[in-house]
Amino acid sequence: MTRRSLCAAALAAFLLAGTQAAADVTLSIRFFDKRIYFPGSEIPLMVTISNESDSTYRFKLADDRVYSLSFEARTPSNRLLDLSDGYKIAMSQSKPVFYRELAIKPGEEYSFREALDRFVRVDGPGNYSVKAAFYPELAASSAAAPISSNILSLSVRPSPGLPPASESIRAVTGEALKAQALPPDEVVRRTIVARQKGLWNEFFLYLDLESLVSRDQDRKKAYDAESDEGRRRLLDRYRADLQTNVIDNDIVLQPYYFEILETRYTEAKGFVSVLEKFQSGQLRAVKEYSYELHRRDEVWYISDYSVFNKGTE
Repeated sequence: MTRRSLCAAALAAFLLAGTQAAADVTLSIRFFDKRIYFPGSEIPLMVTISNESDSTYRFKLADDRVYSLSFEARTPSNRLLDLSDGYKIAMSQSKPVFYRELAIKPGEEYSFREALDRFVRVDGPGNYSVKAAFYPELAASSAAAPISSNILSLSVRPSPGLPPASESIRAVTGEALKAQALPPDEVVRRTIVARQKGLWNEFFLYLDLESLVSRDQDRKKAYDAESDEGRRRLLDRYRADLQTNVIDNDIVLQPYYFEILETRYTEAKGFVSVLEKFQSGQLRAVKEYSYELHRRDEVWYISDYSVFNKGTE
């Protein structure tokens, strides 16, 4: 056998050994702290790379792990969920990627925590299958094929701040109310009109009560400490207090006139400015409301607001 043949055989053996070692390296994902998840929740996962081969496995791990990992989540009908805005921005940027070179000996494993919502936009309730891929030479490199993980079943419940449509009935016709995929300014307009007419079910239809409760730090602390059922009771009480003007009465004031001044929104957040006028005794109070909205499952909900008093007329 010639020297060239010996070199070629040695290289082939080396590549075969590397391929076999990689085949015995597995990627697994599991929930870091299994709990009830809602749309917009952080979903922490534990990612584990295990070396079940007979040789040391070497790989690169980026400091920002979006350059080492990818996730996909699918609905039962196999529809792929959108990637998060942050992940898409990171992948579109051209900048240096800092990483460490790690080695796992036979029988060892390396684990780290990562949040699914950094990669995938889980903005609606439902059941999803989640899968990860790890890139041992970083995501932008084609030097090594990615390693695929097991499939994890994820259940996301409707937000307790957003009651099911079956619980909301239109007062005039008795039909079930259902939030619609309307633009942010129309959501705000319908909410204000519903308050003008005293239609409470329609008024609450586009309010994210969970987010509104969290505006007050004491209420947020109490809410976070509750169980799932306790949170629902707290939100029911908050809704009743709003309706009776006990708390946060700025959001439930009944204007006799309003005018939408400006609407701005991105894919996930919206802002609507509204001039509103209220009768206060012999005076007419003028206020400018800035409503903040977020989109969840294609529907815009009011999640925050601020008020600027512009005097009287």
